[in-house]
Amino acid sequence: MKNHLLTALCVMASAGLQVVNAQQVSIAGKVTDQNGAPLSGVTIAIKGTSNAASTNSSGLFTLNADQNSTLVVSAVGYVSQEIPVKGRKTISVTLASGEKDIEEVVVTALGIQRSQKSLGYSTQKIGGDDLTFTKENNVLGSLAGKVAGAQVTGSSGANLGGTQKIKLRGINSVTGGGQPLMVIDGTPISNANFSSSTGNGVDLGNVGQDVNPEDIESINILKGPTASALYGIRGQYGVIMITTKKGKKGPKSIAIDLNSATSFEQVGNFMPLQNTYGVGNNQTFLKLASGELYINGNDESWGPKMDGTPVRMYYSFYQQDPDYGKATPFVPQPNNIKDFFNTGISTNNGLTISGGAENSAIRFSYNNAYIKGTYPNTWLKRNNFAINGSLDITEKLSASANINYANNNGQRPTQGYQGSFTGATQWFQRNIDINRLRNYKYADGTILNWNVNPNTTSELMVNNTPSDWNNPFFDAYENLNNDSRDRFFGDIGVTYKVMSNLKLSGFIRKDQFTQNVNQKLAIGGRSQTGVGTFNSDQGYRVAKF
Repeated sequence: MKNHLLTALCVMASAGLQVVNAQQVSIAGKVTDQNGAPLSGVTIAIKGTSNAASTNSSGLFTLNADQNSTLVVSAVGYVSQEIPVKGRKTISVTLASGEKDIEEVVVTALGIQRSQKSLGYSTQKIGGDDLTFTKENNVLGSLAGKVAGAQVTGSSGANLGGTQKIKLRGINSVTGGGQPLMVIDGTPISNANFSSSTGNGVDLGNVGQDVNPEDIESINILKGPTASALYGIRGQYGVIMITTKKGKKGPKSIAIDLNSATSFEQVGNFMPLQNTYGVGNNQTFLKLASGELYINGNDESWGPKMDGTPVRMYYSFYQQDPDYGKATPFVPQPNNIKDFFNTGISTNNGLTISGGAENSAIRFSYNNAYIKGTYPNTWLKRNNFAINGSLDITEKLSASANINYANNNGQRPTQGYQGSFTGATQWFQRNIDINRLRNYKYADGTILNWNVNPNTTSELMVNNTPSDWNNPFFDAYENLNNDSRDRFFGDIGVTYKVMSNLKLSGFIRKDQFTQNVNQKLAIGGRSQTGVGTFNSDQGYRVAKF
């Protein structure tokens, strides 16, 4: 009797297990977009439960679910779908694009996402791909023509890390200043500028250029005090909200991206200049004591006609010169300004490694930029490192970090009046062969200058100090302006999810940089006489924002 009862119980238990197993289905599927391309990172969740899976790089997924359950398929940028299982073991899903819905969600102050329709002020969003098409090295410069009501202006040195200024909605202060606050991943950062405020000197550029455009996912522009009220007085002229690219959570994966770009620059749009009259203030040639015709170091060209008449040029008064004492034809040099400049080269190379798992994500990027300026012997080198990651410690507690490092080294030209060849279109001789000035130093160290006057009796260059303008190649290779900057900025934070619509977050944020500026003025020009080198080391400046 007992044996029969035990057998009956075993049969019933086995039947019960078969019923339970029959209710679970192992589902394999694929998710594609409207064009049939596989979608990775799509979430497939069982409605009403916490069970979920994600698609891999081929759009494939597997999941165990009840045969009568419903799958919720969702992905950022696509319309979610609910699909009844109905006992099926294979399911194919096509997701429709939901770009219209995405465009209506914007990042506002403190990184809060809100529907654009619910806002009572003007905002605008720019995608990261729109910022890197031309490989602009300054993120502010890349906003030109992309933001309604924004004025983006750059100096003549902007292609060499020079100053880029942006104003939202025109002039909004009495002094004409008032630039928007820059915020990256919730951290306000400095956009200070240590350039000379007099208009002369070196353009060191604004430090906001330390943000690597290749790392930017999107930018939201908050216009006016209402939009940026949460940032206080710093945001009174608006806020540039930068969101950087992040790794993605999902099935374990790793992605490596390489990018490289090279561009060439040439100086253009030269002012048309006359090529009839050479150096001087009247149409009469000057004469030496010996009766020879000569020209002096005047920096204007309203003198005699350049008709080929043999004259003594500036270099013929230097005993060290091969043409010392010789007269040469007085002829025009139509391209003597254009030929001074080089072809600029800009290279940009980047590496990105990103990956993730079910409860973590990480992204590392390195970008190297090198610019060879159009002005001789000028350059800019920039290195950007960035790493960010997030980790779900528990279902409710998560941690995140965004760390950025930027290093800049530059050698820049002097700008403004009597700067580096800045006045050549007005204060130069139309008869000077610019290539004759390239070898600016003789073997004994004497500098070849053009803006000097010879002794008319001895026919020697006794006073070799220029009146107003140095040899431009002497300026380029001897009077050097160097600067460097090391910068760290970013944040570390934790978030605790109290309930589905309430979370508590805490962050430690930092933006710190060290700026070094050095100016070297060589002996032999108009500023320094004698032999040797004068160094004006402005030391270093440390800024914390």
